[in-house]
Amino acid sequence: LVDNFKSIMDYNFTADVEKEFDEIAQGQKKWNEMISQFYDPFHKTVEHTLEHSERAKGERLLGVDPKTEKNVYARIGRFGPMVQLGEGDGEEKPKYSKLRGELSIASITLEQALELFKLPKTVGTYENKEIIAAIGKFGPYVRHNDKFYSLKEDDPNSISLERSIEIIEAKRMTDKEKIIRTFEENKEVTVLNGRYGPYISIGKKNFKIPKDRDP
Repeated sequence: LVDNFKSIMDYNFTADVEKEFDEIAQGQKKWNEMISQFYDPFHKTVEHTLEHSERAKGERLLGVDPKTEKNVYARIGRFGPMVQLGEGDGEEKPKYSKLRGELSIASITLEQALELFKLPKTVGTYENKEIIAAIGKFGPYVRHNDKFYSLKEDDPNSISLERSIEIIEAKRMTDKEKIIRTFEENKEVTVLNGRYGPYISIGKKNFKIPKDRDP
């Protein structure tokens, strides 16, 4: 922070900001102008730091991938700890994978890192459509026919075709049981089973059904 954000780490920064807040409260200054004056250069500093700051302190060279003969690193990225395959300084972009579970930059091995790069992978075919296992923004999942099925306990690296089909069918059954009634004259309106009982859904709005009414 001291190396890359000197203006913000300066002792006068807080005092100056509080003074500006007082001026805003008194109507002498517009808040959005003050925020813009701070945020625009701050954002540029963040972007510059991400690209050019010394990463070596938080970066480990794990070894070389025997298949591609590219270096494998463990480091902090924009969205947290991750592993990187390749240098990223040529035309070909490196591959990235988030660390998950108990894996850490300090202890991850080359073998563990290479396992992470095996995803996404094709598990098999079901109903003439491929099942793909992967890890996304919200955790591990399988994808089938453009639909996503979250994996709660299963490892996407080792999940079988049979288990993937079980998860898909279980989710289909849950979704089917959730729908109590639909209406041909207006498909936006549905009667559903919810966490707290049956309710009516119209577009993005939900309405509780009174207890004396049959859903």
